Amino acid sequence: MSKVKVNGKTFDSGDVKVAAFGSINYEITEITYASEQEHQANHALGDNEMSSYSVGKETHSCTITFRLASINAIEKAAGKKLTKIKPFDVNVTYVNEDNDIINDTVTCKFMDQGREVDGEMDLKRQYNMFVLDIDYNNF
Repeated sequence: MSKVKVNGKTFDSGDVKVAAFGSINYEITEITYASEQEHQANHALGDNEMSSYSVGKETHSCTITFRLASINAIEKAAGKKLTKIKPFDVNVTYVNEDNDIINDTVTCKFMDQGREVDGEMDLKRQYNMFVLDIDYNNF
């Protein structure tokens, strides 16, 4: 029987601080972000195997889920229209009890605005973000 190698405490949601608009007071309950780059297999005549590959455009994506009270505060500060807010940085910092630190910065802006009411006590909504850049582990 093999042993599981333990490298210390893993990161969990309690280790994450998300700062938007220079504050961690906005109640962000979920954030998802990713980068993707196009890849293409290249083939030569007379061979069915790939002879090389090419890479293309890089794109980023992000969604952020805010509690209604926080999004209301942002709407008031922005003059009601979320989509009119200029691009801003969202810093996502992970620090576990071993003081391992990861900090990612997502530069984005709101692409939509709305409400979601589902019968639950905690009203929140996921917002699609237009992402200009993601700077991974930028310490």
